[in-house]
Amino acid sequence: MRASSSSLGRYGLLVIFAALHLLYNWAVPLGEGPDEPGHLAYVLFLAQQQRLPVQQLPPEASDVPGEGHQPPLAYLLAVPAVAWLPPAEQSIILTANPQFRWAGGNEAGAFQRASRELWPWQGMTLAWHAVRAISGLWGMLTVLFAYLAARRLFAQVDPLLPPLVAALVAFNPQFLFTTALVTNDALLAALGAALLWWSLPPLPYASSVAPGAPPRPWHTRALPWALVAGLLFGLALLTKQSALLLGPLLLWAGWWVARADLRRFLLVTLTWGGTSLLVAGWWFLRNLYLYGDPFALGAFTAKFATQPFAWTNPEAWSGALRQLFASFWARFGWMSLHPPAWMLWLYAGLSLAALVGLVRLMTTRDTDLPRSSLLGPLFASIMAVVWTLAFAYTAGLVAWQGRMLFPALAAFAILLAVGLQQLRIKPLAIWSSLLLLALATPIQIIRPAYPWIALPPRTAEATLGQPVYARFAASWEQGVVIRGWKLEQSLTPGTTLPVTLTWQSQGRVPQPWHVLVQLLDQEERLITSSLSQPRKASLPFPLWTPGDWIADTHTLFLPATLPPGPYSLRIALVLPEESDRRQDIWNFDGTYLGDVVTLGIIP
Repeated sequence: MRASSSSLGRYGLLVIFAALHLLYNWAVPLGEGPDEPGHLAYVLFLAQQQRLPVQQLPPEASDVPGEGHQPPLAYLLAVPAVAWLPPAEQSIILTANPQFRWAGGNEAGAFQRASRELWPWQGMTLAWHAVRAISGLWGMLTVLFAYLAARRLFAQVDPLLPPLVAALVAFNPQFLFTTALVTNDALLAALGAALLWWSLPPLPYASSVAPGAPPRPWHTRALPWALVAGLLFGLALLTKQSALLLGPLLLWAGWWVARADLRRFLLVTLTWGGTSLLVAGWWFLRNLYLYGDPFALGAFTAKFATQPFAWTNPEAWSGALRQLFASFWARFGWMSLHPPAWMLWLYAGLSLAALVGLVRLMTTRDTDLPRSSLLGPLFASIMAVVWTLAFAYTAGLVAWQGRMLFPALAAFAILLAVGLQQLRIKPLAIWSSLLLLALATPIQIIRPAYPWIALPPRTAEATLGQPVYARFAASWEQGVVIRGWKLEQSLTPGTTLPVTLTWQSQGRVPQPWHVLVQLLDQEERLITSSLSQPRKASLPFPLWTPGDWIADTHTLFLPATLPPGPYSLRIALVLPEESDRRQDIWNFDGTYLGDVVTLGIIP
């Protein structure tokens, strides 16, 4: 019965995590995570070129600027999610947002939100979300191996600890956010959790020997362990170079497996080390051949080295540690979207309570939990912190991100769970609180932070009003097309007349054209007009993404002496700074229409 309940809890957590991943996948706009466009560019390059990228100096000349130095495993596993696209559609189309906070603006989004991102997903947008779903699979494996690692340690002592550990991983908003991106961090977290599980003291071996029977030769246990450990470590090294932090964990575990015998330890170490070299050594040899450095640090630092960290400045340490802690739990976007302060205080309280519990465990004898069971998770956590410090020394301020600790996420979750268990905090209260925060984050924090001005294609097509077609573009451009217009109220002398134009962007529009809207009588005499950039200058044409559908309202001021109609409504695109130069207009069949087009007649 206990085994059945355990399985139900484990699989239930995986199902909840999968549902949360889908929610985060939907809520996080495309490109709105650390280096996500670069990671996706790597996947697309592999799909198109069927070879590994080569880095150049300057970095902009590289095959995959910014991320091409990364080991390829996570990207190779994601290739099937984009390979089905026609080659012409395998491209990233994003428009930078000038109001992004890093550029001095007031918005968290690095990119303008485009119509193609909205449901229903098609083409490249669908493929992008599919690649994210693969990250979600690695997230599920992370939860599973965190559970298995905790069960190996605590199943006989406290059966409630393994599901609590899994919940601390599955309901971490930052981890959910990470698995909702195209990234290699999710796969490394899964492999790190698997290595932790595999590296914990191999208790099953001892219990598998019948009472009174002679123990099996040590090598029948150690060598298979070392082969699997080397395979997992090699795969981790092919995922991200920060997997090196897991190497000392294997040294520690190998000493346990070898039963503290130096000769056996050396053989175990050579076995898992040699296996990992067979799996991943070719990558480091390639780097050495191409760049003269097995880690390709030159290509990395040329792109990512930022302001050096002030190691002797207490204020710098305070800011770095606060950012590291916050982004371990909840710091979204390009580290630009902050949660409410109370949310971080809750996580701070949770972490502090766990620390108090761990101190109590270490200083009291009244406990059923063997302290030695925490050595593996503690060692992995320390190595993750050491790696982050080394990364800060190499790359500067960019290193202080909580996701840098995620290779040891399962280890941190075990320490948190054990600390909380020592304070006798009810697990159900922790699970429910973490789940509510994880559920509210994409709905209340992430999604509302990104303004969505572009319309879903189906919505735009259903609300065109009077359908028309006129494409505004130079002969070598795709430009923008007006697809429909409608009056928001009837013509009444002495009032205003809002006219809503529905546009569809066909390609990049580099000039900030103004929209000229004119109302003329039957004799072609101008009655009134309006001249402004789209959306009252809040969304000029250069900020439109190809494929966008935009509803754009312009207001005409009607004279009090307006006689009865009919009237004609016509528009043009004008550049006032270039002596009112107008854009050319084309029909759907390529016929040239001039530089002004009549939309329709208003009776």
